[in-house]
Parts: sequence; structure tokens; C-alpha cells
Amino acid sequence: MVASARTLGALALFAAALVAAGSGDGSRARTCASEGCQALAADTRADSAEYLLQLSVHNLQNSSASLTGNSSSDSSSTVGSSAKSATDTTSGGAAGAAGASASARRSASGKASVVGHLAPDHVARDHAKIPESGDATVAVAQVGVATAAAEASAAEASQVARATWPPIVIGAVMLCTLLGFAMAPAVLPAALAKYVAEFLGTFVLVLTVSNCVLGGNPVWNATAIACSLMVMIYATGAVSGGNLNPAVSLALGLTGNLELIEVIKYWVAQILGGLAAAAVACSIHAPNMVSLAPVAPFSGSHAMVVEVIYTFMLCFVVLNCAASKQNNSPTDGNQFFALAIGFVIVAGGYAVGGISGAAFNPAVAIALDVKHAGFSWGIWYGLFELIGGALAALLYRIVRPAETSGGEFSSDYQATLPTKLMSEFLGAFMLVITVGLNIVTGSTATAFSAAASLMCMIYSLGNVSGAHFNPAVTVACVCRGACGVKDGVAYALVQTIAGCCAGLVAGVFHAASSNKDITYALKPGAGYTFSAACFAELFFTFVLAYTVLATATIAKPSSQPTSQNFYFGLSIGSCVTAGGFAIGAVSGGELNPAVSAGIAMLGTMSPGSDPLPPYTYLVGFILVELLGGLCAAAVFRFSHQSPAASNEAAALVCEFVGTFALVFTVGCCVISGSSTWNATAIAAVLMVMIYSTGPVSGGNLNPAVSLSLGLTGGLPWPKVFQYWVAQLLAGAAAGGAYVALFAPKTATLAPVTPFSWPYALLAEAIYTCMLCFVVLNCAASKRNNPRMDGNQFFALAIGFVIIAGGYAAGNISGACFNPSVALGVDIKHVGFHWGIVWALAEMLGAAMAAALYRAVRPDEKLSDDQLDAYEPSLSTKCLSEFLGTFMLVLTVGLNVVMASPAVAWSAAASLMCMIYSLGNVSGGHFNPAVTLAVVTSGRGKCSRRDGIAYTAVQLFAGFVAGLVTKLFHSAGPDSETKHLLQPGEGHSFIDAGLAEFFFTAVLAYIVLAVATTTPEPGTLKTKQNFQFALCIGSCVTAGGFAIGSVSGGELNPAVAVGISTQALSLGSLVCFVLWELCGGLISSIALRLTHPGEFTQAKA
Repeated sequence: MVASARTLGALALFAAALVAAGSGDGSRARTCASEGCQALAADTRADSAEYLLQLSVHNLQNSSASLTGNSSSDSSSTVGSSAKSATDTTSGGAAGAAGASASARRSASGKASVVGHLAPDHVARDHAKIPESGDATVAVAQVGVATAAAEASAAEASQVARATWPPIVIGAVMLCTLLGFAMAPAVLPAALAKYVAEFLGTFVLVLTVSNCVLGGNPVWNATAIACSLMVMIYATGAVSGGNLNPAVSLALGLTGNLELIEVIKYWVAQILGGLAAAAVACSIHAPNMVSLAPVAPFSGSHAMVVEVIYTFMLCFVVLNCAASKQNNSPTDGNQFFALAIGFVIVAGGYAVGGISGAAFNPAVAIALDVKHAGFSWGIWYGLFELIGGALAALLYRIVRPAETSGGEFSSDYQATLPTKLMSEFLGAFMLVITVGLNIVTGSTATAFSAAASLMCMIYSLGNVSGAHFNPAVTVACVCRGACGVKDGVAYALVQTIAGCCAGLVAGVFHAASSNKDITYALKPGAGYTFSAACFAELFFTFVLAYTVLATATIAKPSSQPTSQNFYFGLSIGSCVTAGGFAIGAVSGGELNPAVSAGIAMLGTMSPGSDPLPPYTYLVGFILVELLGGLCAAAVFRFSHQSPAASNEAAALVCEFVGTFALVFTVGCCVISGSSTWNATAIAAVLMVMIYSTGPVSGGNLNPAVSLSLGLTGGLPWPKVFQYWVAQLLAGAAAGGAYVALFAPKTATLAPVTPFSWPYALLAEAIYTCMLCFVVLNCAASKRNNPRMDGNQFFALAIGFVIIAGGYAAGNISGACFNPSVALGVDIKHVGFHWGIVWALAEMLGAAMAAALYRAVRPDEKLSDDQLDAYEPSLSTKCLSEFLGTFMLVLTVGLNVVMASPAVAWSAAASLMCMIYSLGNVSGGHFNPAVTLAVVTSGRGKCSRRDGIAYTAVQLFAGFVAGLVTKLFHSAGPDSETKHLLQPGEGHSFIDAGLAEFFFTAVLAYIVLAVATTTPEPGTLKTKQNFQFALCIGSCVTAGGFAIGSVSGGELNPAVAVGISTQALSLGSLVCFVLWELCGGLISSIALRLTHPGEFTQAKA
């Protein structure tokens, strides 16, 4: 009990400091935090630490005094306020502003909010100068460190260096103090753990929201918030259910899944967690404060309507994915529930962020309205969001009557036709309204938002109606025999009606928007013919329907013990991401007659100032989309339903179809896509085609992958050569197809200026090596794929390598990573220009991957019985940690120095892929703060010896990656600019330290909660963890975009070392590393509070 009291006392002191920040007086909050640390030091009787802390408090008080005079006005930004601009009619169009808001303090260049806000040297010099309004560096001037007569450069350097000392001292004391608490066997009683989990989960969610509002990236804010919600649901779901939202708790209470008294207790924990998080964010961004209000020109009534709609969607997805008995058998629960719930924020955030701010959560709304104590717009938002929760409970009872009737649920239950039609209406309506509102508000992420909406509703209703939500998909399913003709006709009719209704609603919002004079209509994009638009719609509708058939209508493989399909919704939704961004500028990328009808209805309801196009466009689009569904059924019949005698031919057909889809998508993205989203679209199509063709051919789709499989014995050499032929032919055919579609435009393959060919080939070799290495580990490894328990994350990991490398190396080599892509893009030279050179470098990368795979997995030669007892050696584990950390830090570094628009997204993908690949070799830490958290959490998850070795290797890997980054930076377009490790413009080292502390703590906590805990016995049939790496990587997405403008969002001492190395400046390295290590330590304390069962089991 003493240890428990000490732990709670520590958290209480930190909470007191955070609440003090709520007044907006950042100096008082920081002094309070220092005093809290001082009290803790006294408690542990660390006399020397107490002396150092007193010194730091003295310095901090001096610096804080200068901050109180800063009285700039509050920021008026909201969660989703966005500038409006004219957009195309495309559902995948890239024009317009984002649906999530930028901070009012973002720099005009837009670069300040990129994750890795590592200010150039000239910014650093300006930041070091003493501003009139006061800054942390004023404290340096007050004690006479610099004088006005000193030379400018020496004074500036001295100021920056000495300004880091107070936060370094504080960080060191915190580190020592937290280490003592982390090592104590303090465990919270299980009865209280669920309330702490709700508080903590809501705290992290609102902290992410608030930081995104005050300093985030408008293009990525909704994605960052979605990732934050997803990871905290996965982390706390087993403890409290992971509600994190009063509206969700209400919906669960109304459906009998949560007792009324528990609903009220959860509300208290959630609201307190939100308020505490808002206080922290306001302290970091002082004097700016978060705020909440409808976004002009929309009225309060518009804002309340969309809050009801998307809070309904959020709660409805929770009920269906996390509470439904049919989706969660007591002995075979699903692992997609939090993915579906979190990505509702992607759907709604981009769609209505520019209308209401996109709160969808009373705890978020009240916290964002903190300067009015929640009694301005916050209370109104909260009330209407609760209405959305009640509506979700009502419609859940309608679509799942067997689960809410009070009787015993039968696993053989089949929904009636009216219930199925209600399911199809709801899914199609939410899809089309999301598309329509993205268009109306000028979102730049329409396809991504629409894909998220489709994915969430498919996961929710897939076992009710099949979740077609698309007449073209229904046609394909009827032809395949997966849906009766009678049901198919009814489905198509209801889907179209739902699309028209959604179009009418979107039209109401268009009439009230600032874009009301713009005509949104169904027609070819500017500069494209109707025939080109029809071909584009035909092909990508084919891809969508084929993916539905191949991932959602086939029998589960014999190697899969669970009856749950974790990836079908993700795959189907990702087709919209791929097609929407690839052909949005050509046809709009609707891929669905219901969406086409909805857009036509939107144009009719609110026509704008231009005349509407003829309805022949609507008829033509619908016909070619239906034809795409028919083609998908025909190809599927041959590739997946062919007799055994033609299995080899079917495999070659799969390789051809998959490679063709990949190369054609690349070509479309290169010529007409969005630089912000191209890599994501290409990654999406690669992932879905691997999931679709994997059961038949293995889903290689890449000669380099086939080569690496051949070199490691995973594929017979005759089949390697056969696959090469199919893949290269498909690449050439796809190259010809996109050239014909976009003529006279064409893509060009060459080193990107100013890089020369050695740099381009090196980038291609490195990331092709990564791609093949991930394939070998995730799809071919016996330990990752036991004979009777194969994983379901393989294609997710493989596809996201393109996100990692695409953003990192796209401005160096073009980021092909595939000989078929290289030759297809170089089609105008028949591949005999740069194409063949690229292909050779990629083949070299494949050979490197095979060699590294053999080094990290010597166990692949063992028998199945020997594998069960195998434990990697320390040298093997260290090699694993080196490779994962190197790829992570290199990806971050290249994104930063190449001014990528998606640093955190790319870094998160790199981390996720390498964790999936090497998680069962070394644990996949790749981060000293994570290693510290795992070691101090006990339970035998990582020994101190291994932890020390891991940390040394991780830091060395970061150093090596920094040197490689410096090599590319010195030859790049901004080689004269230094990217330093330091606080963002307008922020102090305390701000940056707190930001790194909290979000590194989140990252480490997620690792502990999702990758080191044991699920309740008997709840899962598979030992495979589908979500663990997805969660860990998503922490980087959330934290990177949320605090990128404050600290850079490194969240990892190895990343900090890499950035310092490429800048050839140690600068603030010690400060950042100490705060990040503190975050790792407090995460192990948090795990004791939220997962007490883990420690009682370990003790037993």
C-alpha cells in the first residue's frame, strides 16, 4: 500500500501541475511541475537531486516571469476549421483545404507544422534572439549569460545552449524519481483500474485533439486523432471496454451492455480526463487556448446536425464491432474493433471538420470549450452528441434484433430481408454523405475519408447483409453466387435510394457553404474525355469488386484457426483510397453507382452558378461501373474458382492482374495524382492485391520479391521465372494502358534533380531491400506463419513499406522498388533507358534482403517441433534491433531533409512494418525509451542485460542512419539548410520537453499494453496479434502530427540521435533524450494502474 500511495502521489503532483496550466498561465504551470518534482525528490531523499532541482526552479522562475507579459489573443482555430477553395467534382479530388484545422499560429510557408519541425539554422538564430514579448531565452539574458555587446553568432549559440540546462536538470530529476516508482511493485486495485483506464484513454485522445487544434497539420489532423483514439481503445479495451466517450457509454447503457451507474462513473472519468488534457495542451501552447464553435459560414444548426450524424456513426460502429455477440464470439473475438472505431474520425473529421470542428464526443467538446468552462458551445455539442449515441442504440436494435430481444443469441442466426435492406441503406447513406460533405467543404482527402467510412460500415454490418453498399459489388456477388438474385435487386435499389438521400442532405450543406456558387456535378475531369473517364471508372470499380469477392466471399484458409476475417473491411475500403486518388482528376473516382447518383443529386439540389451537365454522364458512369462488377466476377471465376488442373495458370493470372493493377495505379498517380497522397494510394492498391491474390499465387507482384523468395527457398526457381514473365508483361501492359489514357502526357523515370544516379540507385536498393525483407518475415517466415495459425497482417505490413519509402525516397529516385513498376513507368523507352538500371538496383536490394533474412532468422532451418523451443541469441536480437531502428531513423531523416508532406505517416509506416517483421525476434522495440519501459515493467519481458544491449545498438543504429541521411542531404536541393533538434518556433525547451514526455509515454504505454500483455484465456482462437504493430506505429502518426510544431515529435532517443547526427550538432540532444526516457518510465507506472492483472499473474 505504501508503494501504491507513492505512485498515486506522484501522479497527483503531476496532475496538479497540469490543472494549474488551465488558467493559461504557462509559467505557473511549469513552476508547479518543478515544485512537484522537487517534492518527489524529497520523498525519495535524493539530496543531490533536490539541490539540482532547486537550482532549476530558480532559473525556471526567472524565465517564467518574462512569459506572464505575453498577452496575445486566444487562437480561434477549431478541430476542423478549414479554408474553402474551389474543388473538382471528384470524390478523390485533391483540390481544396483540409477538413481538420490548422493552428492560427502556423507559418505562412506551411512547413512549421510538419512533424519533424526541425527549424532551419536561420530560424534557429532568429529564435535564439530575445523577443520583446518574452521567451524562455530571456532567462539567459537576465543572468547575464549574453551581453548586447557580444558578437551575434557567439551570443546566439550561447543562449541556445544554456537555455537547455533548466529542462535538462528537471528531466534528469524526473528520470531518477520515476525510475524509483517504476521499479516499485505498486498495483492499483482492479475495481479502480477501469476508471483510471477511461481517464487515461480520454486524456490521451483530448491531448492529441488539442495539440492538433493549436499546432497541428491541417491535412493530417483527423488522421492523427483517429490513430490516437484507435490505439487507446486497443490499449484499454480489455480493462474498461475503451469507451473514452460519454456518448459511447450512453449507447452501451441503452443497449444493456453497461449498467447505468457505470455509465455515470465513466462520464466523470472521461470528462476529467478531457479537462486535464486541455490544461496540458494550453500550457504547452500558452497563451493560445483551444476553442470550439461552428465554422463560418455554417450556422449552429448545421454544426449540430453533423455532430449527431457522425456521433451516431461512431457509436453505431462501437456497438456492432465491439459489443455485438455475432461479431464477438466469447471464444473467438475479433481484432479489428478499434481500427473500425478509430477510423470513424477519419471519415467524419475530413467530411465535417469544416462545419462543426468534428468533436463527436462530449468529453472532447467540453475540453475544447475549456475557456468557457464548457458552458458555451461545449454543452450544446455534448447534448447533441448524446442524441447521436441514443440514435445509434435505436438503429443497432433494428439491424441486430436477435441480440437485443432478450433471448439467447444463436450463432446460426440469419437476418431477414428487411433487416438486410436497412443495413444496406445505412452503409450506403454514410458512405455517400461522407463523399458529399468532403466535396462541399473542399477536403483534400476525400478518397481517404470515403474509404474510412466504407471500411467502418463494412466491419459493422458485414455479417448482417454482406455490406455491399454498392450496386456494382452486388452485381459481382450475384454473378459469383454469394447473393441471391432477389436480394441483389432489392439491395441495388435500396443502395441507390440511400445515395440519392445522402446527395440531398449534402446539397443542403452546399447551399449554406462559401462554395455555393460552384457547381458540383458528375462529369469527366477538366482536360479528359468521357471515354477516358469511363475507362478509369471501369477499371477501378473492377478492382474494388474483385477485392470484395477475393477477401470477403471465399472460405477461410485451413491455416487460420479463427473464423474472424480481420482484414476484409480494410482491404475493401483501401480500394477507394487507391482509385479515388489515382483517377480523381479523371473521373472523380466514384467506383459506385450509388455514389454517382448521390453526386448527381447534390448537383441537382444545389446547382451553383454553372449549368448542369447532361444526365448521359450519369447513365454512362453507372453502366461502366456495373460492367466493372461483371468483369470482376468473370476474372474471379478463373483465378479463384478454376479446377485443380489449372491452378498454375490461375496463379499466373493472379500475378498478372495484381501487377497490372499496381503499375496502372502508379502511372495514374504520377500523372494526375496528389503528391500528398500518391504513396498512400499506391500502398493501398499493393496491399489489397496481395490480400486478394495471396491465397492463390502468394501475391508476389514484384520480380524482386520473387527473387528473394527464390534465394531463401520460399519459391521454386521454375515458378520464379514464370512469375517474372507474368509480372513484366503486366507491367508493360499497364504502362501502355496509362499512356493511352493520359496521352499525350506520360510519366518519366529518372533521378530527381539535383540527385545523380548513384543516390537514386542507393535509395531504390535500400527500400527494395526493406520491401523484400518485410515480405520474407511476414509472409514466408515459419515463426510468423505457423502451419495452423497463419497471420492476417502480412499484406498490411508489405503495402505500408510503400508509405515508408514512397515519401522518404520519392523525391530522390521516384520510389519504384519493383522492376515491373520501373519498366512500366519507363514504357516510352521500352524500359531500356533508366528502367533497366533501376531494375538491377532493385534486384540487388532483393538479394540483400535474402541475406539479412537468413541472418535474423537462422531458425527457419529448424523443424516445427524445434521452432517451439527456439529462442533467438542476443546477437540475433541485437541485429534485429539495429535493422529496425536504422530503417525507422533513416525514414524520418529522409522525410525531414526532403521536406516531405507526411513525415509522421511515413515514419509510422516504417516502424509498423519492421515491428511486424521482427517482433518475434527481439520484441521490435527500436527505441531506448520503449526498452526502458519494457525492462522496468518487469514480468520477464526483457532482461536488464538485453535492455542495455538493445539501447546501445539502437543509439548506434540512429547514429549510422543519421550519417546516411547526411549523405543524401548534402546532395539534395536544400543542402545549405540545417535541420536542428530544437523546439519549434515560439516554443521553449520546457514546452518541447513536456510534449516529448507525454507522447513518448503514450508510445511506450501502447507497446506495453498491446504487445506485452496476455489476453484473457479462451477469448481468442489465434495466437496471432493482428493489431500490435499497427497500434505502435499509429502512436507516431498521432504524436508526430500533434506536436511536430512544438518539438519535432521524435518520441525516440535513437531518432533524436539520428537528427543530431545529420545536422552535425549535438545541441539539445541530452535534453530531448532525458524527457523521452522519462516518458518511457512513466508508462510502466501507468501500466500498473490500468492492468493490475498483469502483475498479479506475474507474481503468481
